[in-house]
This record gives sequence, structure tokens and C-alpha cells, in this order.
Amino acid sequence: MISVPNRRPPLSGNNLSTFVALALLLVFVSSCELFKPAVDPGTGQTTGTDESRREQEGEDLDPVQSRRVYDPATGTYIYVANAPTDKMDTVRWTTVSEDRNPPIVEEGGNDYIPDNQTGVDTNGETGMTPVSQVGTTPEGSRLLNGYNVDFVLPFLTDRYLGSEDKVDANSQWSLHFYSGAKLALDDMRGAANVNYNVNVQDSRASEARVQSIAASPEFSQSQVVIGPYLKNNVSALAEAARGKETVLISPYSASGGITEKNPNYVQVNPTLETHMRSLLQHAYKTQGADRIVLVTGMDPNQKTRLGYIQDEYKILTGNAQIEPLEEVQVDMNDANTSLRDYLRGRKTVFIVPIYEDESFVANFLRVLYSETRDDFGQNVAVYGLPQWIDFTRINFDYYEGTNVHVSSSVFIDKLNPAVREFRRKFFERYAALPRDEAYVGYDVTRYFLRMAAEHGTRFQYALEANPEDLMHTRFRFQPVAVVPAGATNFEQATLDRFENKFVNILRFRDYSFKRVN
Repeated sequence: MISVPNRRPPLSGNNLSTFVALALLLVFVSSCELFKPAVDPGTGQTTGTDESRREQEGEDLDPVQSRRVYDPATGTYIYVANAPTDKMDTVRWTTVSEDRNPPIVEEGGNDYIPDNQTGVDTNGETGMTPVSQVGTTPEGSRLLNGYNVDFVLPFLTDRYLGSEDKVDANSQWSLHFYSGAKLALDDMRGAANVNYNVNVQDSRASEARVQSIAASPEFSQSQVVIGPYLKNNVSALAEAARGKETVLISPYSASGGITEKNPNYVQVNPTLETHMRSLLQHAYKTQGADRIVLVTGMDPNQKTRLGYIQDEYKILTGNAQIEPLEEVQVDMNDANTSLRDYLRGRKTVFIVPIYEDESFVANFLRVLYSETRDDFGQNVAVYGLPQWIDFTRINFDYYEGTNVHVSSSVFIDKLNPAVREFRRKFFERYAALPRDEAYVGYDVTRYFLRMAAEHGTRFQYALEANPEDLMHTRFRFQPVAVVPAGATNFEQATLDRFENKFVNILRFRDYSFKRVN
């Protein structure tokens, strides 16, 4: 018997398509289950995203923030680069009563008491520790176990209402000055056996306020008063100190005529007359010039300043009959102005005592610079006043090329180790860099408190014998005598005040001012 295999016929194309379609249907139906919300087996409710819950609860969905928005002004759609695309936070404020969270106050501080009708700060007693005499110097000055020190500075607290985001710019001088003074007080208290009772009063740059301070018990009981700032206020306190055991130290005002015949007034800043004389002294002794020319503009008030220089020239030469120095009025509005006649074949020094006219100084230096460029300014020097340091419209090449020198009552050498140490201490204490006033405040406070501790209540008479080099300048105090009109000899002169006679002479070199005396 022969067996024959029973072969099935091959599948047709229609049956293969049906098989593939059934397979895809099974995959699609099962995959839909992956995207359904999960069902809580306990409650039988579905859990999902915040959007799905809001949809189930009937809430509206958050609007989609688009960067393409409609601008009603132009009637077109515009693109906004910084349109918000994230969900915005909501801040809910809750007011808490002061009973629950009381405000922060200074522990042990007294409540603030406004000024009374006389303008005198009162808070019970003066707050000063009583001082007593412990000795007497050979000059008759009383030595005390402590000294009352009163600072009268224009803090201008009446202009600060508490809502401002910064301190009044005019208050910065006092703040930095007193911040430096506080560092000096810390040093003095730690190094001496003498107590210092310090009181601080705000002059508010007001004459009425200063008059009330002059009548206050704090002022009358002080042996040392430092301040204030404005000339009229300094004059008021100087008159109040006259005849008392109170010495007024003026740290800023350089004006003359503050007070007359008042040995209780000490002026730290040299006057304009002292600046003029110091400029001529330095030029005459160091420049080796063949010619010194005094320059002014067309303002007649400027010409009156030359008298100080001419008087000093007679003193330097020792000849009261010597021919005066050349004086020239320069019209900088004249396009043909030239200085060549003063420069030919000689070294010339120009002293220009002008501080109020920056345009004149700038044009004068420009003309001089253009006429001395050939010899690189080797045969010329110019002497000016402290305001030149702050001029902003003058090319520094003119300063460098004409050998400019200026006088200044303050010079801070940033390379001085003492200055660097002070900057470090100041920054650690106040988290700020000190301005020039901070150095002045430190030097003035430390020097005069030391003088009071060593020489007693009449320490001003010992200033001349105690020079000292400080961070911002050098103290070289001298008594200033005034000869009355009609006097026949110098023996009739009267003591007017004590004044620091040292002036820093700064030369502009390598594009910065450097002290040269």
C-alpha cells in the first residue's frame, strides 16, 4: 500500500491581512488601560493630576500663558519675551498684634524725649560723670581725672524721617568724622588712666540750634568742644567759649575772622592766607626759578589775594624794600592770549590763586601746555589751590605737562602702614571704607584728647611745643597775634587764636597727586 501525504493548500493573501488586523486591535485595546487614572481600591475613586481633579470637580483649568498676545493699541498680535509661563504664587498677609510679638527695642535704653522749647536736649541730668582736679601744671593749667568732650556736628537728623532709603548726602561728612573719632576714643580709653565723658549734639546746620547748644549744660561743662562745620556756627560757639575753661576745636572751617582775641579758639584747617604763603615758600625754596609770576583773571577780587604773597616774599628775602613779584591779569576770553613772553630762556613759576573759576584754570593750563610742549614742561611750574584737585574738566595732561603743584589741608597716603591699618579697623567696625573725614576725625580726636590729658584745661598753650605727624596732615600749631591799629611796636600785639600752619604741597606726577613737602 502506498501512503501519500495530505498537504494543506497555502493561505491566501486575504487571510494574512485579517490576522495582522486582529493582532493590532488586541495591542491597542490593552494599551488604553495604561492611560486610565489609577483607582483607589479602598474608595473605588480614581486618583490623578491636579488638572483631572479640577475637571471632575467642575473647576476651570488655568489659562495657558502664551508669549503671543493681542495688543489693543495696534490691533495686532505681538510677541512678549518675558511672558510668565509658570504658576504664580499668592502671598497672604496676616497681621499679628504687638501684644503677641512686641517690637524690638534697645535693652536698657531710655525713651526718646523730644527737644524742649529751648532746643536743648534733655533727659534728666546731663549724663556726664563728675570730674575733679588732681593736679596743676607749672603753667597753671588744671589737671583733671576726666574731661568732658562735646561733639557738635551737622548730622542733620531732622531731615531723616525714617522712610528714606539712604542718608542725606550732607550728613556723610559728620558720620564719617564721628566714626573715626569713635575709633580714637576706643584707643584713648584703653591706653590712658583718664576718663572721657563724651556728649554728641546735632547742630542741624542751624544757627538757632547752635545758639541753644551754646546755652546747654553739656556745652558749659565741657573742657573740649569739637565742631561745628559752618563759619557762622563756629563763630557762635567760639564766642560762647570765650573766657571759660572750654576750648573750641574747629576741624573744618578755614575762614579767617571767626573770632578776635580769643585764645580758647583752635583752628585745625589753615586759612587762605596760610595757603598762599606756603605756596610761595615752596616755590621760592625748591624750584630755583628765575622768575615768579602771580596770575589772576579779570576779576578784581582775585587781585586782592596777592597781598599775602607779596608780604611773604619780603619775609623770605629779608628785604622789606625789595621789588614786588610780577603780577599779570590774563584774559582767557581773548583768543590771542599768549604766555611766551614769560617763558623765553628761563624757568618760570606761575602762582595762580584762583579756586572759583575752573574754566579760567583749564584755559590757562591749556595755553601754557601748548607753549611748553617742546621742552616737556622742564622750565615751568604752576602752583594752585586745593579746589584744583576736584576739578573735572581739565585734561590731566595739562597737570602733568605744566608741573602743577597744589596746596591741601588733607592728604591720605594709601601706602602709609598707619593708614592701611586704620582702613582695616574702620571696615571691620562699620563694614564701609573710610572717607577723608574719618581720618580727620580720628587724628583730631586722638591728638587733642591726649593734649588735654597731659597738659590740662589750658592745653592750647602747649600746642606749639607738641608737633605731631598724623595720617591726614601734620600739626604745627602756632599762636596767631594781631597788632592793633595804631600800635607802635609788636609788644602791643594780642593773641587772636591758635592755628595749624602746616599745608601739604602736592605735585601732580605720574597722573596722581603726591606730597612733596
